[in-house]
Amino acid sequence: MILSEIASLVGGHLTGPESAFDKQILGVRSMQEAGPQDLTFLANPKYRPELPKIQAGAILLAEPFPGLSTPQVVVSDPYLALARVMQVFYPLPSPRQGVHPQAHISGNVSLEEPVEVGPAAVIQEGSRIGAGTVIGPGVFIGARVVIGKGCFLHPGVVVREDCRIGNRVIIQPNAVIGSDGFGYAADPQGHRHKIPQIGRVTIGDDVEIGANTTIDRATFGETVIGAGTKIDNLVQIAHNVRIGEDCVIVAQAGISGSSRLGHRVILAGQAGVVGHIEIGSDSMIGAQSGVARSLPEKSRVSGSPAISHKLWLRIQTILGDLPGILGRLRSLERKGGPPGDPAEGRDDHE
Repeated sequence: MILSEIASLVGGHLTGPESAFDKQILGVRSMQEAGPQDLTFLANPKYRPELPKIQAGAILLAEPFPGLSTPQVVVSDPYLALARVMQVFYPLPSPRQGVHPQAHISGNVSLEEPVEVGPAAVIQEGSRIGAGTVIGPGVFIGARVVIGKGCFLHPGVVVREDCRIGNRVIIQPNAVIGSDGFGYAADPQGHRHKIPQIGRVTIGDDVEIGANTTIDRATFGETVIGAGTKIDNLVQIAHNVRIGEDCVIVAQAGISGSSRLGHRVILAGQAGVVGHIEIGSDSMIGAQSGVARSLPEKSRVSGSPAISHKLWLRIQTILGDLPGILGRLRSLERKGGPPGDPAEGRDDHE
C-alpha cells in the first residue's frame, strides 16, 4: 500500500517530499521496531522527543514535527487512524477449508458458504452459521444457536443452546457463552435447589469477547450484550444482565444478575457491580471499584464502595498525610491542646 493511499484512508494530511507520496509501505510497527518500509505512530505525546531517532518509512501523528525527515501523516486521532490502517494490513483470516473431516456436524445444521469449521469442532442440531464465519478447532456450538456473518470463534469457545450471536463478532479462546446462571432457592434446612436457567444470551453486531470470559444465560428471557461492546479476558457477566452499545468491560470485572449498563459505559479492571441496579450511559467506573447502587448518566466513580472519583482522589491524598496528622495530633494531646474537630473540612456531598 502506498503512503498517499494510507493518508487518504485515514483522512490525514501528508507532509514530506513528493517523492515519498508513492513510497511503498509493507507493514505497521512500533516506533522502536519500524524500518524503512514500515508505518509507525505517535499517540502519546510523552514519546515525542524520541521522534528524531526513528527509522520508519512514515509516521502517524497529531501535530507535525518540524525538521523530521520521515514523512508524516497528520491526523486528529493517531490511535484511531492506526486501528483503521491495521485492519487493512492485518485482517481476520477468511474461511479457507470448509468443514474439516474431524468436525462433527449434527443434522439440520445450516452453513452459509463460505464457512470454515475446524477439527474437533461440534455443531449440534438446528444451528445456523452465517457466511464468512470461522469456527476454530474444538469449538462447541449447542443446539439451535444462530451465529451471524463474518464471525470468528477461536479454539475452545463454547456457545450453548439457543444463544444468538450477531455479525462480525470475535470470541477469543475458551470463552463460554450461555452457561447456566447462578440461581438457587434455599429450603428451610438451608439446602440449595437449582433453578433451571431456560433463557439465552443475545450478542449484538461487532462485539468482541475476551479469552476465558463467561456470559451466563438468563433465567427467563435473555442476557444481552449490545452492539459494538468490547469485553476483555476473564470477565464474569451474570444472568439477565443487559449491557448497552459500545461499552468497554476490562479484565476481571464482574456484573451481578439483572443489572443494566447503558451505552458507552467503561468498567475498569476488577470492578464489581451488584445485582439489580442500573448504571447510566457514558459513565466510567474506576479499577477495583465496588458499585452498590444505581448511578445516573455520566457518573465518574472510584473506590469500594464506589464514590465520586473527585472525592476519592481527595481521600487518597489525605491517606498519605494521615501518619503526619496523627503524629501532630498526639503531640498536641501531650501538650494539653485541643484535638480539634476530626470532621472539619470534610464534604460528604461532593
